[in-house]
Amino acid sequence: MTPRWFIAFLLGLVELVSTQDEGCAVGVIGESAVLPCTYDGTSKLLSSNITVQWRSGTEVMLKRMWRQGHEEMLNSSDSTRVRMPSLGPQTGDFSMTRSDIVPSDSKNYSLHISFDGEKTSSVLCTVCLRVGAHFSFPSIQRGQVNPEGKTQFACHSRGGYPQPTLHWLINSTEMPPTGSVRTYTQPLEDSELFNITSTLTVTISMGLPVMCAIENHILNETFSTTNWPEEEQVSPVVARASEAMWIFSTVLIVIVGLLVAAGIIFQVKWDHNRRRPHVHRDDSDSEDTDIITVDMKNLDSLTETDV
Repeated sequence: MTPRWFIAFLLGLVELVSTQDEGCAVGVIGESAVLPCTYDGTSKLLSSNITVQWRSGTEVMLKRMWRQGHEEMLNSSDSTRVRMPSLGPQTGDFSMTRSDIVPSDSKNYSLHISFDGEKTSSVLCTVCLRVGAHFSFPSIQRGQVNPEGKTQFACHSRGGYPQPTLHWLINSTEMPPTGSVRTYTQPLEDSELFNITSTLTVTISMGLPVMCAIENHILNETFSTTNWPEEEQVSPVVARASEAMWIFSTVLIVIVGLLVAAGIIFQVKWDHNRRRPHVHRDDSDSEDTDIITVDMKNLDSLTETDV
């Protein structure tokens, strides 16, 4: 298991980065994100003519106008990917939803509001958007021991954004020796996503596990995989299947034994019932027939007669 101090270390890094981006909305590439902004004072909004604009720097992302609560005009530089509630004056909610997020959407946005044709506007909200994409769970391959007595491990994860932080851990507690780790990131073709591969070359006992962890600080995610020595790599699914097969075999043997015993008992009773009528017929014949017995010892003492 991963030691508590290592988990605390990772959480500390995440907290440090999160503090720097405090208040930022987070979006996943290809999905939607909401940039929140609310106005406290809807009564003034319903009785006024207002104009609101979502901007990124000098670029107007979305513009809307209401006259006493009724929407009059919609304008945006990218209307297919941005939208805002039409009942903003009634609810005070002027949040902007940005869909189909791409990495270039990671920047600061601000909402500007003006009343009754004012030439200048006031900044109601400022929101930063940070963009990320989920990495896959890392996979680890353990190589053979080379002539120098060292084993090479390869850790690979794909399809994430931005470039992550990768950590190795030996036997759940030990950091790798200096110079034993090499890490490479590769952008995917026709995409801004990354694959990451790292190798660890180290002298290690065969019985020690090795862990690889991928940290995406934007999405506050850490995925880890542990490679166990081959002699200890027993799949829980295989173990459960083996146990189930053993139980099934035992039950099957017991059932077969009971069926065989029942068959023997039935056969004995059936044979016994078949013999019973013959026994009765023999008894009845013995009752109707007088059986004459001769004492062979006294045969010589009898007087011989002529017949």
